[in-house]
Amino acid sequence: MKELQGIAVSPGVAVGRVFLLDDARRRMPRRTIAPGLVPAEQERVREALKASVVELRELQERAEKELGPEAAGIFAFHSGLLRDKSITEPMVQRVEAECVSAEWAVQEQFRVVAAMFERMSDSAFQSKVDDVWDLDHRVLRHLVGRHLEGFSLLEQPAIVVSPDLTPSRASQFDRSKVLGFATDSGGVTSHTAIFARALGIPAVVGLGHLSEASSEGDLAILDGERGVVILDPDDATIERYRQVQ
Repeated sequence: MKELQGIAVSPGVAVGRVFLLDDARRRMPRRTIAPGLVPAEQERVREALKASVVELRELQERAEKELGPEAAGIFAFHSGLLRDKSITEPMVQRVEAECVSAEWAVQEQFRVVAAMFERMSDSAFQSKVDDVWDLDHRVLRHLVGRHLEGFSLLEQPAIVVSPDLTPSRASQFDRSKVLGFATDSGGVTSHTAIFARALGIPAVVGLGHLSEASSEGDLAILDGERGVVILDPDDATIERYRQVQ
């Protein structure tokens, strides 16, 4: 039995099997293109950005109805970032300046923006790094045709364990199959916390290396009151938490 201490962000207790959700971040290879292909690649960037904004608007409307204004505000912020020319125009310019693919230009610019937020002394801005990587994943998905994976593979109710949980992923799951959230990173104001509280699902964040310490299918207890996750609990501990439930 192993107990990991984190930060309690949404109350409640969950006892179930672990479902590991991999980090959504993917590294794009640097691919150079012929100068004649630059206009087409630049158009691909613009179209991916437009499609992402439309998608975010729909997510915002749905979140407003189902989860409330706090969760909806996250998608509004994302949409605002993608409409900010100081963020998106360098993507288009990089394609021409370096003769690189749309995918590389987009990801490199998001890396620049993420680094900018990381350097800020205000923790509120530092927390926006996760927003940037969520947008990176969304725009790249429109460019390379990948669909969000993960929750579509969740067949039985489980405790979701992940390095972090982006708003995109949190908004797509079947809530009847998620017993609780547990993430390596995050804090009281993180997206995981906001979505968990809106849904009334227990959650613990800031657990460090939980995703590395746990395996798919492990039995676990998530205590959203104390801010702990217990891996491979013994029978007495399981019974105690069953009584709490």
